[in-house]
Amino acid sequence: MEIFAVDVGGSSIKYAVMNDSLQILTRGKAESRHLETPEQFIACLKKLYEENGSCPGGIAVSYCGELDDETGEIFSGGSYVYMAGHNLKKMLKEACSCDVSVEHDGNSAGLAELRYGCLRGYRNAVAIVIGTGLGGALILNDALYRGAHSFAGSASIMVRNLDEPFTKYSWAFRSAGAAWPGNEYGKRTGGEALDGIAFFQKVAEKDETAIEILKQYCSTLANILFTYQTVLDVEAFAIGGGISQQPVLKEYLQKAFDAIYEAPGMERLHLHKPELRICEYHNDANLIGALAHHLDQINRRV
Repeated sequence: MEIFAVDVGGSSIKYAVMNDSLQILTRGKAESRHLETPEQFIACLKKLYEENGSCPGGIAVSYCGELDDETGEIFSGGSYVYMAGHNLKKMLKEACSCDVSVEHDGNSAGLAELRYGCLRGYRNAVAIVIGTGLGGALILNDALYRGAHSFAGSASIMVRNLDEPFTKYSWAFRSAGAAWPGNEYGKRTGGEALDGIAFFQKVAEKDETAIEILKQYCSTLANILFTYQTVLDVEAFAIGGGISQQPVLKEYLQKAFDAIYEAPGMERLHLHKPELRICEYHNDANLIGALAHHLDQINRRV
């Protein structure tokens, strides 16, 4: 059975025709910055669905914002603020006349890694997906934990400085999103911001500014992971998103994370240090997780 999987990101929409064996048969990407209304958003998804064969298994959506996966209601809208308060599941089902499932992108990635990837075998873990924001999934007692209002897990608006009043500039993604290293490099050198590939090329060239920025960036990420750990006491963290494919990121992040546990006084606490893993599915994790969630819904109806 073929299913149309969609990964709605902050600035683009990735999609793939997949089967229930997790095989990606075809894939593509569409820009989404130009979309300005719910009607345009739904029309875009419908067009992509129809252009890719109107898959009989329906549409599995991974969405970059908090939502109720059962009802399909979008809460804040995420990067698509005009979707706030709208029911994506209902609107898309009416537009395309097919089964539709929706899942938060962090949960999608976490589900993919829990079922098929680097978190198999762990009962308690956290997946952090680094993109425009910081998606997150909490896995507690071998299942996704959504929280009382479906907001559990997301690190994007976690407080990054406890000494300052909370504002929208306090949000963690501003200093831990994937764009921060390249943007910071542009600021420090007085040049243009770099994309991820160009920034890590600078690191590979032993550019001192780039390396210093990467160290600072990984220290911030390590602090976020440790904050999760003090509350949840998990066995492992999975790091995903395109940036996670850079081996040097894992190297510097591990050093920063180890440094927390080696800080003076920490040895007396005997804290468990969880493993740091890199997501196996990288940029496909959201698509695979959305498909897994879609199949779960189908199986629950059978």
